[in-house]
Amino acid sequence: MKSKYFKFLFQPIKAVEILALLSIFTIYFVNQPSLANTEITTDIVSIKYIHGWKDNNGEILGAIQFKLSPGWKTYWRNPGPFGIKPTFDWTNSQNIRKIELSWPTPKIFQQYGVKVIGYQNILTIPIKITKLIPLQHALLNIKLEFGVCADICLLKTAKISTPLQFQAPQENFDLITTALKDVPSKNTDKVFFSSKCSIDINDDDLSIEYLIHLSKVPKSKPEMIIEYAFSDNYIENRMVTLEGKKLSVKTSLQNIYSNHKVIERNRLTALLILEDSGFVITGCD
Repeated sequence: MKSKYFKFLFQPIKAVEILALLSIFTIYFVNQPSLANTEITTDIVSIKYIHGWKDNNGEILGAIQFKLSPGWKTYWRNPGPFGIKPTFDWTNSQNIRKIELSWPTPKIFQQYGVKVIGYQNILTIPIKITKLIPLQHALLNIKLEFGVCADICLLKTAKISTPLQFQAPQENFDLITTALKDVPSKNTDKVFFSSKCSIDINDDDLSIEYLIHLSKVPKSKPEMIIEYAFSDNYIENRMVTLEGKKLSVKTSLQNIYSNHKVIERNRLTALLILEDSGFVITGCD
């Protein structure tokens, strides 16, 4: 396999106590010396591109993998109100028209009384790449900005540069196909019998409620992340109730309405996290 090139720039938080940090919900950063190697493995995180294969439509499958040291976490694409949103800039790539990321189902952690949406240990994000000119070679250049947190939080920047390859070893195929299985599914037939979504106005508050009849009693309490497409506003769950197989999730949409002045039902998406698997509910009929 051809070499991958990575450059890292680490910027740790200013040395303040974490409880004081959370009390004002602000993250501070100071400079730290930069590192550059072809293969980066630090005491906190390592990152690499995994070459995959070309599918029947001519699109290229690959993955970006993060390996985190014990105790460290990184964030989902929507990290919540106090997280660091990851960004992937591939504008300097050559002969690439489009890149799609398929994020695995995240976990919701409680860290110092604050919800953190993300991952620990190993995160493998499958990516699908569409070439601009199919028969010509392509060069992938991605600049990543992402956060990692333990007792402190770090903002990191990584640069990946590699020509795309299609004849990857079986190990790569296994890694990518396993990661694809962890991506949230839109097929909910085996998970619940029915799902109802409603939007109501009560006491000057605009609220949304999902009523879901699960197919079986879950081993642990489900979680739900509700999003509004093309919006950076975070919708925080106010009340999650589980009675046997009946799940109710209710939260306010007031901050969405205040910013957008309208609620378009087809822009609402709910990610139900049930025993480490994710299921997507689109729209609110």
